[in-house]
Amino acid sequence: MKQILIILLAAIGIVGACGVAAVFFLDINLKEVIAQEEKEPTAEELAARSYSMESLTTNLSSEHYAVVQLNLLADSEKSYKELEVRTPELKAIVISTLAGLSRDDLKGSEGLSKFADTIQAEANKVLHDGQVERVLITDFKIQ
Repeated sequence: MKQILIILLAAIGIVGACGVAAVFFLDINLKEVIAQEEKEPTAEELAARSYSMESLTTNLSSEHYAVVQLNLLADSEKSYKELEVRTPELKAIVISTLAGLSRDDLKGSEGLSKFADTIQAEANKVLHDGQVERVLITDFKIQ
């Protein structure tokens, strides 16, 4: 009888310890999820941080040329203002990036995604007051 009681208490203790550990780890994850939900920007906030570049036309490394228009999402209104000030640098980044690419490099969604990632990385190198969170290609033509 005493052995059964000891085994039962040990089992309850193990289950309780596992429960406490689970609650502890789930509690941390719940806090992260709640924080992410609270950080989701509204449409107005996104519009206030969304910088649209004018349409650019430039030669590719092949015998074609590209017409591209981009929208850059800044991480804050302060970095949005910096994007406005650095428009010439951003244009230079887009032109030089496209000049190093061929028509085949820009084929399909994978090619455009790599191009957008390159623009984001290069734009982030020149920004001092924030980051570009996302680059959207809003117009794209190769002729």
